[in-house]
Amino acid sequence: MLKKISLVSVATAMLLFSGCGKKPQVKMLSHTSSESQAIVKIDNGAGTPSWAANENKAFRNSLEASAKLTLKKGYKYFAINAPKEISTTKGSLRNTAKELLDYCSANSLVISNFGGSGLHKCGVYNTRMNIMITMYKEEQDGFLVVDAAKLLTYFKANDLLSDDELEISDK
Repeated sequence: MLKKISLVSVATAMLLFSGCGKKPQVKMLSHTSSESQAIVKIDNGAGTPSWAANENKAFRNSLEASAKLTLKKGYKYFAINAPKEISTTKGSLRNTAKELLDYCSANSLVISNFGGSGLHKCGVYNTRMNIMITMYKEEQDGFLVVDAAKLLTYFKANDLLSDDELEISDK
């Protein structure tokens, strides 16, 4: 009987902390032959008690979804318009996966998330993030862009890829 209770407790804990997130949602804002704008919305569901883990995952998922969308739509690069901390169109000089992850990673030493508090760095709010991007076929003059294929290659090499599909709605 004690084994059954333990197994049920473990199964319940796994379900609670696994996070029942939604697929990354994309809203296309505009489209021309040379560029497209979109908002990528991430909602990872319940998350874990660790706000650092939640925010890091939400940020990684937003970058991954942006890169996948860019390639799926036939583009090669994307610029980050918002949030402002990482906006390549507003002067941020971070445009590689490593630079973005290093700058926006929440402090993993702080593990509690009581009251929903967290770092909320780079536009992440616990398990949620919105990122506005503009996709391009070529690199741009005047601001940096992120190479979508290189970002995904970095994520794959570092075992950071998720299996999430995108939900895309055109306007």
